Amino acid sequence: MTGLRTALELLRKNISVILRSSQTPLHPSTCSMGAGGLWMPYKCNDPMIDKWSLETLDELLHNSTYTKDYPVEIVPTLYLTSSHRGPSIDDYVSTDSINTNKNSLPEWTKDTRLSFQHLTIEMLWWQNQIFNLRIPSEKVLLEAGYTHAWLFHPPIVDPPRMLKLMMEEIQNHPLMDENSIDMDTTYQSLPAMVNDAKDLGCDAVVNCTGLGAAKLCGDSTLFGGRGALLHYDRSCERVNNCNIDGRTLEQDTCILTEEGDWGTSTEPCYLIPRGNVLVVGGSYKERDEGKVIGDDERKRLRGNAWKMGINTEIADTVNEWIGWRPCRPNVRVEVDSTSKDSAIRVVHSYGVGGSGWTVFSGVAKETVRLLQQ
Repeated sequence: MTGLRTALELLRKNISVILRSSQTPLHPSTCSMGAGGLWMPYKCNDPMIDKWSLETLDELLHNSTYTKDYPVEIVPTLYLTSSHRGPSIDDYVSTDSINTNKNSLPEWTKDTRLSFQHLTIEMLWWQNQIFNLRIPSEKVLLEAGYTHAWLFHPPIVDPPRMLKLMMEEIQNHPLMDENSIDMDTTYQSLPAMVNDAKDLGCDAVVNCTGLGAAKLCGDSTLFGGRGALLHYDRSCERVNNCNIDGRTLEQDTCILTEEGDWGTSTEPCYLIPRGNVLVVGGSYKERDEGKVIGDDERKRLRGNAWKMGINTEIADTVNEWIGWRPCRPNVRVEVDSTSKDSAIRVVHSYGVGGSGWTVFSGVAKETVRLLQQ
């Protein structure tokens, strides 16, 4: 998605682009197509993550408000924790700056548009007397070891529709013609990419090849973070929907955790409502190359679906998906200082980890800023 969004950023500035890829971004196997689409920084520790994610938040919220049929919805999101994950009263009254900072919440939680709250499970369920969120009961959450939760309201992208929308805008732009897009091109090296750009009359190259950059650029710091997901129809049968005085819990809710009885950092448990599906995960396995969901993994994911409120005794999956997040210690968004061809500026833009749909717009804007320097 970063490549398409960067192309759009250039076209919107009336700068011609030529797109080259080994396959269409709309192919079901791409990481961008299968991702959950939740706006929330994840598995990406780059110091620029807050800036890029908030730039993307600006765009998603603005367009979802003013653009008809924009493929984004605002969904209540619950992040479950088994301990107090934020500042306490002691932190606020302490004169020790180190102690004050150690329990601070992520910077993005301060954005008032997200309506972020840090709650105990009991407080959550007091509020749910009004919200009617589709979430596990207070008793179930406490028995699973969860004592606190973050409740906020982020945008969630429907990736297939968003990618299609971006692709259509690119194809219909006046600067594009039938020779501007080729989705059957594979480069074996960065110099080969630069030489092709010269032959095509370009003066710059933007490398948005994701995991392909490991071979293309010899980037040994880049690795795949394997994810595995099940998709259920959004209208499928649910459980735990009548937990407040017999009233039906109606509002779809994104739920996720990486701790407690249900999840770990490598095997998180989550449900993300997006588009016409409920995305159930998950996995984060570094350098795991498994191309199929095994029986044990599928059993765990179906167990997650049940915990998140899907009646798996009746509902069956409509799709299974495996993808690899392009991870590295820091996102690489920079001008290539090693390029030997001064006539072509090369800017790299890859390695956003699990935060692709959280930072894609901000990264695209940063990339174009580097191109225009």
